[in-house]
Amino acid sequence: MAFSSGIAFAGIGIAAYFFLRRSDAADRVAASFAGAHRVLLNKYYVDELYDALVVQPIKRTSERALWRVIDAGLIDGAVNGAGSFVNGASAILRRLQTGSMRPTRCRSSWASS
Repeated sequence: MAFSSGIAFAGIGIAAYFFLRRSDAADRVAASFAGAHRVLLNKYYVDELYDALVVQPIKRTSERALWRVIDAGLIDGAVNGAGSFVNGASAILRRLQTGSMRPTRCRSSWASS
């Protein structure tokens, strides 16, 4: 624990030296270790790696399979199919109803008395 704390305090001391007292020294160290500086500046390229291995495959799967097949094919197909079914059934049933009503004679037992 003492060793870890010593390393932490040493890092704080080096950071204070570079950024508070000698900011030009930080630029010289960054220039002399350009490769390491670029890797650290880009956070070990974790964001780019995550984007390439996780985000882009999920995005491609969502656009190609989930959106086109499930949403556009299955869900929109079911909704449009239900509308087409109702439209077709109403065209058939419309022929059964003319809107014409005729009076009918009803003879019941209470009407004759």
